[in-house]
Amino acid sequence: MELKRLLGHLRPLAVLLVFFAVLLMGVYPATLAAIDLVENPNAAVGSPMDCNGTAVGSKLIAENISSPKFFHPRNASASDSGVDPDITPAEANGQVAAVSNATGIPPSSLEFLIQQNINNNANQNGFLAPNYVDVNSLNLELIQLYPATYAGFCPG
Repeated sequence: MELKRLLGHLRPLAVLLVFFAVLLMGVYPATLAAIDLVENPNAAVGSPMDCNGTAVGSKLIAENISSPKFFHPRNASASDSGVDPDITPAEANGQVAAVSNATGIPPSSLEFLIQQNINNNANQNGFLAPNYVDVNSLNLELIQLYPATYAGFCPG
């Protein structure tokens, strides 16, 4: 008799446990993912970076670059994750001479693009965000502005 009474009390608890497990581990995360997809469509699919309409990488992950024609992200030991595409303005300006020598683009033009990149980042992230240079977008800008210099680096 005692066992039946005990099981009678446990059944509603088991039903509640299953209900909340489905709600908290299924419905709630799916709802948040759907909201994120609507609010931030690019972020939900990896923030693709495209060149001439073709996805060439992610805005969030630094590309492994070996060409001296491009600005380089921080090396893995200087970045917590090793894939951070952002560098300081000083790091970007420190690469201007090398990129200019490799491409023939005047240093003043490269410095202007760096400053424009910093301003765009500040506009997107607010005035309290630290100044930084997004190497991925800077390099993509170079490819688009100087197609003859960067022939073959962008599909299409």
